[in-house]
Amino acid sequence: MIMKQLYRKIVTIFTLTGLLTTSCDIINVTDVDPVYQVSEDKVITNIDQAQTVLYGVYGSLVKGLDYIVYMPSVTSLMGTTMKPGIWGGGSENAFFINDVNPDNSYLELMYSKMYFLINNANHVITKTELLNTEDSRKEEIIAEAKFLRAQAHFYLLRLFGEFFDTNSTFGIVLKTMPISNADAQPRASVAETYELILEDLDYAISHAPDFSSTFYVSKIAAKALKSKVALYQKDYSTAASLAREVLDSDERELEESYADIFTKKVVSPNEVIFQTPFDNLNNRNNKAFMLRVYFELSDEYVALMENDARYGAAVAVTSAGSIRNNKFNGATYNGVPLTADTEYFLRLDEIYLIYAEAILRAETDVEASRSALNVIRERSVNPLVTTAVPSELLEAIRIEKILELGAESGEEWFDLVRFHKEGDININDFKELSSETRLILPLPIQTVELSNNVVKQNSGY
Repeated sequence: MIMKQLYRKIVTIFTLTGLLTTSCDIINVTDVDPVYQVSEDKVITNIDQAQTVLYGVYGSLVKGLDYIVYMPSVTSLMGTTMKPGIWGGGSENAFFINDVNPDNSYLELMYSKMYFLINNANHVITKTELLNTEDSRKEEIIAEAKFLRAQAHFYLLRLFGEFFDTNSTFGIVLKTMPISNADAQPRASVAETYELILEDLDYAISHAPDFSSTFYVSKIAAKALKSKVALYQKDYSTAASLAREVLDSDERELEESYADIFTKKVVSPNEVIFQTPFDNLNNRNNKAFMLRVYFELSDEYVALMENDARYGAAVAVTSAGSIRNNKFNGATYNGVPLTADTEYFLRLDEIYLIYAEAILRAETDVEASRSALNVIRERSVNPLVTTAVPSELLEAIRIEKILELGAESGEEWFDLVRFHKEGDININDFKELSSETRLILPLPIQTVELSNNVVKQNSGY
């Protein structure tokens, strides 16, 4: 009941504030109408109004399929855990074969949705900062909005920017103010992009509320996300330190069994740090359906899981012999089959694996790395890893990420890119790429064309 009330509160307020926001169908972020045009100077004049509009930003995560289905699924297609389903067509297959054209419709949907969220977060940040109040909630609201902005910028960077090269000029378009005109803005460098993301997360770490719900930003969520960003940035010491702080905080704990993650969903989870709410009765976001007919488990993933104790929790076989993603299919809530489901943005199991990789790369601390990895292995009732060879341990961590997080949000794709760039593997041994340019996606064609090429397309597209 509490979960449903929270969800309805977010979506209801999102609908109300949506009357003042721009259309999420806009593709070119440099050509968006001014956000909150109606009485813009009066929309946020007190803390209650700021809170209301912040709920609208959270609503961006749950409204539509972009964050819930499209981004996690097409990224899993790029990796090794999903394949196009029986209703999948050329648009889905392009991601599966890692050859996406700039006019692919999924690019438009994902790209515009993230900038839509950023735009609204910027409105909350800039207007709330102007409030003359001693209310401590002021800084918390700004911190939550900055976290959401940081997460969106990070997702944009790892999909569309050369996140693996801090010397690259191919970052993303950064937005820190509500869009007030249609002037095109060039892409920032990768280093500048990371700088803004980390600045926002540092603010959230200092000022966000303590953990109270998996549906809202907290200090521990900000630390967890910053540890992940630092891992991608190759700042392994920082990634390890922050991940250790999250693990030692005792605010979250692993579920007793791996299956509990996906049977509890949003009902009293112990392990989830940040996720989306859902209401199967009032919000049929169709994730279960989409992950059954448009995005199926890959043959490679099913074969990998067959020898793992997590197989039953991750893979289901129907009476007709069809394979299903058991994390998001066949589940019930109060005895009713689910059509909707959540998106897990951050869980504690991933933080253990971030720590295991980061401490090994930063300090070659085999014992600490192996110990963190084996916490996950033990929870899943699998044999413990015993190797003391760093290269073997790194590969074990990469594989464990697939076993633990596979067929969810495409984490294995980004791991393939990162490990490839570190020289640990050759990505073509896992996914045959026509060119290194296919390590990232092209920008949507409209964004480049409508900017008169002020926004430069990625190389090779």
